[in-house]
Amino acid sequence: MSGRSAVTVSPAVDLRLELETAFIPANSPWGVRAWRYHIVADGTRVGTISLRDGHTRVYTHLLGHIGFAVDAAHRGHGYAARAVLLLLPEVAQLRIDTAWITTTPDNAACRRTLERIGCELVEAVEIPPYYETYRRGERVKLRYRLALPGNAGG
Repeated sequence: MSGRSAVTVSPAVDLRLELETAFIPANSPWGVRAWRYHIVADGTRVGTISLRDGHTRVYTHLLGHIGFAVDAAHRGHGYAARAVLLLLPEVAQLRIDTAWITTTPDNAACRRTLERIGCELVEAVEIPPYYETYRRGERVKLRYRLALPGNAGG
């Protein structure tokens, strides 16, 4: 994966993704095929990561194809960055050549993670009033592009 920064997680840490749920559109919280994985470090669940097979503006501008969360007690170890990289073969299986990941401007840890794995900040987009996070007070999402190997960024 040329162009990606080294992701540092102790070599002694066995990090893997364990499928929690595979969703079909009818039972998906996102309305599309999706998969939610546990991020597991040395046998301990440390967070979750989701892959969503959506191709509308909601997925490319607001929600993203990939979403992750590391539990507070386990942050700062590079787990999220490594989990995204572990998920990339599944992204490629969906023939997604550019994965979009979004975050809020105030989420500095997420932004650092995305930059460490080679994501490019493309733009800030306003959240429309109909979108669910608008009701929770969010007004802007940052769109990051993660081009998969072999793609020039399309």
